[in-house]
Amino acid sequence: MDERISQTVALDDRVVVVTGGGGAIGGAVCRLFAESGANVVVADILVDRVDEVVAAVEESGRRAVGLVADLTSRDGIGELVTSVDRSFGRVDVLVNAVGEHLSTAGAFQDSHEGDWQALYESNLLHVFRACHAFVPGMIERGWGRIVNFSSVEGIRAAPALAVYAAFKRGVDGFTKSLAVDLARHSVLVNAIAVDKTRSYQVDHYELPEPYASLTGNWIPVGRYGEPEDIARIVLFLGSGLNTWITGQTVIADGGTLSAGGWYRTPERWTNQPLLVQYFEPLEENQNRPPMLR
Repeated sequence: MDERISQTVALDDRVVVVTGGGGAIGGAVCRLFAESGANVVVADILVDRVDEVVAAVEESGRRAVGLVADLTSRDGIGELVTSVDRSFGRVDVLVNAVGEHLSTAGAFQDSHEGDWQALYESNLLHVFRACHAFVPGMIERGWGRIVNFSSVEGIRAAPALAVYAAFKRGVDGFTKSLAVDLARHSVLVNAIAVDKTRSYQVDHYELPEPYASLTGNWIPVGRYGEPEDIARIVLFLGSGLNTWITGQTVIADGGTLSAGGWYRTPERWTNQPLLVQYFEPLEENQNRPPMLR
């Protein structure tokens, strides 16, 4: 690596807070920042996962502080602030990686206000609270990086997830406006919209081999994303390598959103995959699983 680039990405003595740091993606973010020299606060609700990530950070020779708390609540964010103040006294990089659809998929007309509130707290309100807590210190020090986790579900349609998608889109809007407010203080704010990436919350990527072999049909890159793929993007946005990008939502989806409704079949691209399956001569479909011929 070019020495100038190495020095720029180096995060020696920076303090990074990762909410949702016990998740598959959040944990990868914590580990990569630690490998780049940062001290890390790993905040999540599950003690076993927090302990695992804390141990990995410490193996990198960096200091790690684990916090087990419900970060979707006001009290949880309060506990985070107290822990950070006691351990480091500042936050240089804030990664808001908490977010979940909470198994609320279904028709909007059958949903309830309790569902909406829970989705709000899990996907948007905690972002407000964490930024509100740590932005003043970043302004005072004249440097900071914030990376909020959005989703491609907030950009495209999300059938049966209308409320979840609305709050994810809200993350994008909040990110843009906050970025404009903070840019002159050298505090850069961006979001990352993830899709088709393996995580603890999304288990439908574990498919039987006949289905798994078709991954390249609907993901242009040809594979699912891994947590480390996302962590590398977060590292760029949250380090000194990023000096100019702010107010943006970076889409990390292996090309699916750009492909739109186009899918790669064994012979060609199609935007009508079911029609191809129905009307292609049967002998051309023998290599597909029976239910997809």
